Amino acid sequence: MKKLLISIVALFACLAIANAQGKPAIEFDEIVHDYGTFPEENGKVTCQFKFKNTGDADLILQKVRASCGCTTPNWTKTPVKPGETGTIDVTYNASGRPGAFTKTITVTSNAGEKRLSIKGDVIPKAQKVEDKYPFDMQGLRFMKQNLYFNTVFVPGVKDQRVDVINNSKEDIKVSFQDVPGFLSVKCEPEILKPNEKGIVTVSVKTQDSGVWGAFKKNFKVAVNGKVGEQNQINVFGNIAENFSKMSAEEKANAPVMTVGNKVVLGNVKVGASKTFKFSVKNEGKSNLIIRAINCDSNSFIITAPSKEIKPGKSADIRVKVDASKMKAGKYSQKLTVISNDPNRSTYIVELSGVVE
Repeated sequence: MKKLLISIVALFACLAIANAQGKPAIEFDEIVHDYGTFPEENGKVTCQFKFKNTGDADLILQKVRASCGCTTPNWTKTPVKPGETGTIDVTYNASGRPGAFTKTITVTSNAGEKRLSIKGDVIPKAQKVEDKYPFDMQGLRFMKQNLYFNTVFVPGVKDQRVDVINNSKEDIKVSFQDVPGFLSVKCEPEILKPNEKGIVTVSVKTQDSGVWGAFKKNFKVAVNGKVGEQNQINVFGNIAENFSKMSAEEKANAPVMTVGNKVVLGNVKVGASKTFKFSVKNEGKSNLIIRAINCDSNSFIITAPSKEIKPGKSADIRVKVDASKMKAGKYSQKLTVISNDPNRSTYIVELSGVVE
Protein backbone atom coordinates (compact mmCIF):
# COMPACT_ATOMS: atom_id res chain seq x y z
CA MET A 1 0.00 0.00 0.00
CA LYS A 2 2.79 2.39 0.92
CA LYS A 3 4.49 1.75 -2.43
CA LEU A 4 1.21 2.37 -4.27
CA LEU A 5 0.75 5.72 -2.55
CA ILE A 6 4.29 6.72 -3.44
CA SER A 7 3.66 5.83 -7.13
CA ILE A 8 0.44 7.88 -7.22
CA VAL A 9 2.18 10.87 -5.65
CA ALA A 10 5.03 10.57 -8.18
CA LEU A 11 2.53 10.46 -11.06
CA PHE A 12 0.76 13.60 -9.90
CA ALA A 13 4.11 15.29 -9.48
CA CYS A 14 5.05 14.52 -13.08
CA LEU A 15 1.72 15.83 -14.32
CA ALA A 16 2.19 18.99 -12.30
CA ILE A 17 5.64 19.50 -13.76
CA ALA A 18 4.31 18.92 -17.32
CA ASN A 19 1.49 21.42 -16.76
CA ALA A 20 3.96 23.87 -15.29
CA GLN A 21 5.99 23.68 -18.53
CA GLY A 22 2.98 24.96 -20.49
CA LYS A 23 2.27 24.96 -24.24
CA PRO A 24 2.77 27.50 -27.02
CA ALA A 25 -0.19 28.95 -28.93
CA ILE A 26 -0.22 31.01 -32.15
CA GLU A 27 -2.70 33.75 -32.95
CA PHE A 28 -2.68 35.84 -36.19
CA ASP A 29 -3.92 39.40 -36.65
CA GLU A 30 -5.41 38.24 -39.97
CA ILE A 31 -5.39 34.96 -41.88
CA VAL A 32 -6.44 36.35 -45.29
CA HIS A 33 -4.74 39.23 -47.07
CA ASP A 34 -6.39 40.82 -50.09
CA TYR A 35 -3.98 42.72 -52.35
CA GLY A 36 -6.95 44.12 -54.24
CA THR A 37 -6.49 45.08 -57.88
CA PHE A 38 -3.05 46.08 -59.10
CA PRO A 39 -1.19 46.21 -62.44
CA GLU A 40 1.03 43.38 -63.65
CA GLU A 41 3.85 45.91 -64.02
CA ASN A 42 4.16 45.97 -60.22
CA GLY A 43 5.85 42.57 -60.44
CA LYS A 44 6.46 41.21 -56.95
CA VAL A 45 4.13 42.37 -54.15
CA THR A 46 4.61 41.59 -50.46
CA CYS A 47 2.33 41.51 -47.42
CA GLN A 48 3.05 40.71 -43.78
CA PHE A 49 1.14 38.43 -41.44
CA LYS A 50 1.77 39.22 -37.76
CA PHE A 51 1.28 36.59 -35.09
CA LYS A 52 1.54 36.43 -31.31
CA ASN A 53 2.46 33.60 -28.98
CA THR A 54 -0.52 33.51 -26.64
CA GLY A 55 0.66 30.35 -24.91
CA ASP A 56 3.03 29.88 -21.97
CA ALA A 57 5.96 28.15 -23.75
CA ASP A 58 8.29 29.15 -26.58
CA LEU A 59 6.71 29.07 -30.05
CA ILE A 60 8.84 27.70 -32.92
CA LEU A 61 7.80 27.93 -36.58
CA GLN A 62 9.18 24.74 -38.10
CA LYS A 63 8.05 25.15 -41.71
CA VAL A 64 6.09 27.63 -43.84
CA ARG A 65 5.23 26.48 -47.36
CA ALA A 66 3.25 28.10 -50.18
CA SER A 67 0.86 26.34 -52.56
CA CYS A 68 2.90 27.28 -55.66
CA GLY A 69 6.29 28.56 -56.74
CA CYS A 70 4.94 32.03 -57.53
CA THR A 71 4.52 32.67 -53.79
CA THR A 72 7.53 32.95 -51.48
CA PRO A 73 7.25 33.09 -47.67
CA ASN A 74 9.89 34.40 -45.24
CA TRP A 75 9.29 34.04 -41.50
CA THR A 76 10.69 34.54 -38.01
CA LYS A 77 13.17 31.73 -37.48
CA THR A 78 14.01 32.28 -33.80
CA PRO A 79 11.80 31.00 -30.94
CA VAL A 80 9.00 33.43 -30.01
CA LYS A 81 8.56 33.68 -26.24
CA PRO A 82 5.12 33.81 -24.58
CA GLY A 83 3.50 37.21 -25.14
CA GLU A 84 5.94 38.16 -27.94
CA THR A 85 5.22 38.54 -31.67
CA GLY A 86 6.68 37.36 -34.97
CA THR A 87 6.01 37.86 -38.67
CA ILE A 88 5.57 35.96 -41.92
CA ASP A 89 6.29 37.99 -45.05
CA VAL A 90 4.62 36.60 -48.19
CA THR A 91 5.72 37.74 -51.68
CA TYR A 92 3.62 37.04 -54.78
CA ASN A 93 5.20 37.37 -58.24
CA ALA A 94 2.54 38.75 -60.58
CA SER A 95 4.80 38.99 -63.66
CA GLY A 96 3.28 36.90 -66.45
CA ARG A 97 0.28 36.02 -64.26
CA PRO A 98 -2.60 38.35 -65.12
CA GLY A 99 -6.04 37.74 -63.65
CA ALA A 100 -7.52 36.82 -60.28
CA PHE A 101 -5.52 34.60 -57.92
CA THR A 102 -5.83 32.88 -54.55
CA LYS A 103 -2.86 31.18 -52.89
CA THR A 104 -2.51 29.37 -49.57
CA ILE A 105 0.37 29.32 -47.10
CA THR A 106 0.59 26.46 -44.59
CA VAL A 107 2.31 27.30 -41.29
CA THR A 108 3.63 24.36 -39.25
CA SER A 109 4.82 25.03 -35.70
CA ASN A 110 5.07 23.34 -32.33
CA ALA A 111 1.60 24.78 -31.71
CA GLY A 112 0.08 22.84 -34.62
CA GLU A 113 -0.78 23.79 -38.20
CA LYS A 114 -2.45 26.97 -39.49
CA ARG A 115 -3.42 28.11 -42.98
CA LEU A 116 -3.12 31.61 -44.35
CA SER A 117 -4.19 32.84 -47.77
CA ILE A 118 -3.55 35.72 -50.15
CA LYS A 119 -5.69 36.88 -53.03
CA GLY A 120 -5.96 39.65 -55.57
CA ASP A 121 -6.61 40.56 -59.18
CA VAL A 122 -3.77 41.41 -61.56
CA ILE A 123 -4.51 43.83 -64.39
CA PRO A 124 -2.67 42.51 -67.48
CA LYS A 125 -0.06 44.80 -68.93
CA ALA A 126 -0.54 46.14 -72.42
CA GLN A 127 1.23 43.87 -74.91
CA LYS A 128 4.05 45.36 -76.89
CA VAL A 129 4.27 44.72 -80.60
CA GLU A 130 7.39 42.63 -79.94
CA ASP A 131 5.45 40.43 -77.48
CA LYS A 132 2.51 39.75 -79.77
CA TYR A 133 4.58 39.46 -82.96
CA PRO A 134 7.87 37.92 -81.75
CA PHE A 135 9.42 37.04 -85.14
CA ASP A 136 11.08 40.01 -86.83
CA MET A 137 11.83 39.87 -90.55
CA GLN A 138 13.35 43.23 -91.45
CA GLY A 139 10.59 45.24 -89.79
CA LEU A 140 7.82 42.87 -90.83
CA ARG A 141 6.88 41.01 -87.66
CA PHE A 142 5.14 37.60 -87.63
CA MET A 143 3.02 36.12 -84.86
CA LYS A 144 4.53 32.67 -85.58
CA GLN A 145 7.25 31.19 -87.74
CA ASN A 146 6.38 27.47 -87.67
CA LEU A 147 3.14 26.18 -89.21
CA TYR A 148 1.85 22.70 -88.34
CA PHE A 149 -0.77 21.29 -90.71
CA ASN A 150 -1.05 17.80 -89.22
CA THR A 151 -2.70 15.52 -91.84
CA VAL A 152 -3.91 16.83 -95.19
CA PHE A 153 -5.83 14.28 -97.26
CA VAL A 154 -5.62 13.72 -101.01
CA PRO A 155 -7.34 15.37 -102.75
CA GLY A 156 -7.64 18.38 -100.51
CA VAL A 157 -6.55 21.86 -99.54
CA LYS A 158 -5.80 23.14 -96.04
CA ASP A 159 -5.02 26.73 -95.07
CA GLN A 160 -3.29 28.41 -92.17
CA ARG A 161 -3.21 32.12 -91.50
CA VAL A 162 -0.46 34.09 -89.79
CA ASP A 163 -0.99 37.60 -88.45
CA VAL A 164 1.73 40.10 -89.39
CA ILE A 165 2.39 43.78 -88.78
CA ASN A 166 4.61 46.40 -90.37
CA ASN A 167 6.71 47.59 -87.45
CA SER A 168 8.92 49.84 -89.57
CA LYS A 169 8.56 53.50 -90.57
CA GLU A 170 8.13 52.87 -94.29
CA ASP A 171 5.83 50.92 -96.57
CA ILE A 172 6.63 47.22 -96.93
CA LYS A 173 5.85 45.15 -100.01
CA VAL A 174 5.61 41.48 -99.04
CA SER A 175 6.56 38.68 -101.44
CA PHE A 176 7.77 35.10 -101.13
CA GLN A 177 10.62 33.08 -102.63
CA ASP A 178 11.51 29.38 -102.93
CA VAL A 179 7.94 28.28 -102.28
CA PRO A 180 7.54 24.47 -102.76
CA GLY A 181 5.21 23.55 -105.60
CA PHE A 182 2.45 22.11 -103.44
CA LEU A 183 2.27 25.28 -101.31
CA SER A 184 0.77 28.64 -102.16
CA VAL A 185 1.40 31.80 -100.13
CA LYS A 186 -0.12 35.26 -100.23
CA CYS A 187 -0.17 38.36 -98.03
CA GLU A 188 -3.22 40.60 -97.75
CA PRO A 189 -2.70 43.44 -98.25
CA GLU A 190 0.42 42.95 -100.33
CA ILE A 191 1.73 46.38 -99.32
CA LEU A 192 1.59 47.28 -95.64
CA LYS A 193 1.85 50.83 -94.38
CA PRO A 194 3.70 51.57 -91.10
CA ASN A 195 1.84 49.97 -88.14
CA GLU A 196 -0.61 48.31 -90.52
CA LYS A 197 -1.61 44.70 -89.85
CA GLY A 198 -1.97 41.99 -92.46
CA ILE A 199 -2.56 38.28 -92.89
CA VAL A 200 -0.30 35.77 -94.59
CA THR A 201 -2.21 32.71 -95.82
CA VAL A 202 -0.31 29.48 -96.50
CA SER A 203 -2.17 26.71 -98.36
CA VAL A 204 -1.21 23.05 -98.77
CA LYS A 205 -2.64 21.69 -102.05
CA THR A 206 -2.38 17.92 -102.32
CA GLN A 207 -3.92 17.34 -105.74
CA ASP A 208 -1.17 16.04 -108.10
CA SER A 209 1.49 17.29 -105.68
CA GLY A 210 3.54 14.11 -105.80
CA VAL A 211 4.25 14.59 -102.09
CA TRP A 212 3.25 11.79 -99.71
CA GLY A 213 3.77 11.21 -96.01
CA ALA A 214 5.42 13.52 -93.50
CA PHE A 215 6.97 16.66 -94.90
CA LYS A 216 9.12 19.51 -93.59
CA LYS A 217 9.47 22.44 -95.97
CA ASN A 218 10.26 26.14 -95.81
CA PHE A 219 10.13 29.27 -97.93
CA LYS A 220 11.62 32.76 -97.79
CA VAL A 221 9.89 36.03 -96.99
CA ALA A 222 11.04 38.98 -99.08
CA VAL A 223 10.62 42.49 -97.64
CA ASN A 224 10.71 45.05 -100.46
CA GLY A 225 12.47 42.42 -102.53
CA LYS A 226 15.16 41.63 -99.94
CA VAL A 227 15.54 38.44 -97.91
CA GLY A 228 17.28 38.56 -94.54
CA GLU A 229 18.85 35.63 -92.71
CA GLN A 230 15.83 35.18 -90.44
CA ASN A 231 13.22 35.61 -93.17
CA GLN A 232 11.96 32.03 -93.26
CA ILE A 233 8.66 30.28 -92.58
CA ASN A 234 8.76 26.55 -91.73
CA VAL A 235 5.90 24.26 -92.73
CA PHE A 236 5.27 20.79 -91.27
CA GLY A 237 2.58 18.26 -92.05
CA ASN A 238 1.56 14.86 -93.41
CA ILE A 239 -0.09 14.11 -96.75
CA ALA A 240 -2.19 10.96 -96.82
CA GLU A 241 -4.80 9.22 -98.92
CA ASN A 242 -8.33 9.35 -97.53
CA PHE A 243 -9.76 5.85 -97.21
CA SER A 244 -12.62 6.79 -94.89
CA LYS A 245 -15.28 6.67 -97.64
CA MET A 246 -14.35 3.19 -98.87
CA SER A 247 -16.99 0.51 -98.36
CA ALA A 248 -16.27 -2.84 -96.76
CA GLU A 249 -16.48 -4.45 -100.16
CA GLU A 250 -14.00 -1.99 -101.67
CA LYS A 251 -11.55 -2.67 -98.85
CA ALA A 252 -11.95 -6.42 -99.32
CA ASN A 253 -10.95 -6.00 -102.97
CA ALA A 254 -8.12 -3.56 -102.26
CA PRO A 255 -4.39 -4.24 -102.61
CA VAL A 256 -2.49 -5.70 -99.66
CA MET A 257 1.19 -4.87 -99.33
CA THR A 258 3.47 -7.35 -97.59
CA VAL A 259 7.11 -6.70 -96.77
CA GLY A 260 9.28 -7.59 -93.82
CA ASN A 261 9.56 -5.16 -90.93
CA LYS A 262 13.30 -5.73 -90.91
CA VAL A 263 15.52 -6.14 -93.97
CA VAL A 264 19.19 -7.07 -93.68
CA LEU A 265 21.32 -5.61 -96.48
CA GLY A 266 24.81 -6.76 -97.42
CA ASN A 267 28.11 -5.20 -96.42
CA VAL A 268 29.56 -2.03 -97.97
CA LYS A 269 33.08 -0.69 -97.64
CA VAL A 270 33.87 2.68 -96.04
CA GLY A 271 33.91 5.41 -98.68
CA ALA A 272 32.24 3.24 -101.31
CA SER A 273 28.63 2.81 -102.39
CA LYS A 274 26.63 -0.30 -103.20
CA THR A 275 23.09 -1.02 -104.35
CA PHE A 276 20.88 -3.62 -102.69
CA LYS A 277 17.28 -4.62 -103.22
CA PHE A 278 14.40 -6.22 -101.36
CA SER A 279 10.96 -7.30 -102.50
CA VAL A 280 7.47 -6.08 -101.77
CA LYS A 281 4.49 -8.27 -102.69
CA ASN A 282 0.84 -7.54 -103.42
CA GLU A 283 -1.38 -10.15 -101.78
CA GLY A 284 -4.58 -8.23 -102.45
CA LYS A 285 -7.15 -8.22 -105.27
CA SER A 286 -6.29 -4.99 -107.10
CA ASN A 287 -3.14 -3.24 -108.24
CA LEU A 288 -0.75 -1.99 -105.56
CA ILE A 289 0.78 1.47 -106.02
CA ILE A 290 3.86 2.49 -104.05
CA ARG A 291 3.16 6.19 -103.58
CA ALA A 292 6.48 7.12 -102.01
CA ILE A 293 9.34 5.86 -99.88
CA ASN A 294 10.65 8.42 -97.45
CA CYS A 295 14.05 8.34 -95.76
CA ASP A 296 15.62 11.07 -93.62
CA SER A 297 19.25 10.20 -94.47
CA ASN A 298 21.16 11.33 -97.56
CA SER A 299 23.32 8.21 -97.31
CA PHE A 300 20.42 6.06 -98.55
CA ILE A 301 19.03 6.62 -102.05
CA ILE A 302 15.75 4.79 -102.52
CA THR A 303 14.18 3.80 -105.84
CA ALA A 304 10.56 2.63 -105.66
CA PRO A 305 8.87 0.40 -108.26
CA SER A 306 7.81 2.61 -111.17
CA LYS A 307 4.84 0.44 -112.18
CA GLU A 308 1.79 -0.77 -110.34
CA ILE A 309 2.16 -4.21 -108.79
CA LYS A 310 -0.53 -6.64 -109.91
CA PRO A 311 -2.25 -9.03 -107.48
CA GLY A 312 -0.02 -11.94 -106.57
CA LYS A 313 3.07 -10.27 -108.02
CA SER A 314 6.20 -8.79 -106.43
CA ALA A 315 8.50 -5.89 -107.23
CA ASP A 316 11.87 -4.71 -106.01
CA ILE A 317 12.75 -1.67 -103.94
CA ARG A 318 16.33 -0.63 -104.62
CA VAL A 319 18.53 0.89 -101.92
CA LYS A 320 21.83 2.53 -102.76
CA VAL A 321 23.97 2.83 -99.63
CA ASP A 322 26.50 5.63 -99.95
CA ALA A 323 29.14 5.04 -97.27
CA SER A 324 31.25 8.08 -98.19
CA LYS A 325 30.15 9.82 -94.99
CA MET A 326 29.53 6.76 -92.84
CA LYS A 327 31.79 5.25 -90.22
CA ALA A 328 32.77 1.60 -90.01
CA GLY A 329 30.39 -0.55 -88.00
CA LYS A 330 26.76 -1.58 -87.96
CA TYR A 331 24.12 0.78 -89.31
CA SER A 332 20.35 0.96 -89.10
CA GLN A 333 17.96 3.13 -91.10
CA LYS A 334 14.17 3.34 -91.17
CA LEU A 335 12.16 3.75 -94.37
CA THR A 336 8.53 4.83 -94.55
CA VAL A 337 6.77 3.05 -97.42
CA ILE A 338 3.48 4.69 -98.46
CA SER A 339 1.03 2.80 -100.65
CA ASN A 340 -2.64 2.58 -101.66
CA ASP A 341 -3.21 -0.33 -99.26
CA PRO A 342 -6.16 1.06 -97.25
CA ASN A 343 -5.54 -1.20 -94.25
CA ARG A 344 -1.89 -0.25 -93.85
CA SER A 345 -1.03 2.67 -96.09
CA THR A 346 2.09 3.55 -94.12
CA TYR A 347 4.62 0.81 -93.46
CA ILE A 348 7.91 1.17 -91.58
CA VAL A 349 10.83 -0.94 -92.77
CA GLU A 350 14.10 -1.04 -90.84
CA LEU A 351 17.20 -1.60 -92.92
CA SER A 352 20.40 -2.84 -91.34
CA GLY A 353 23.87 -3.80 -92.46
CA VAL A 354 27.57 -3.31 -91.91
CA VAL A 355 30.03 -0.71 -93.15
CA GLU A 356 33.46 -2.35 -93.22
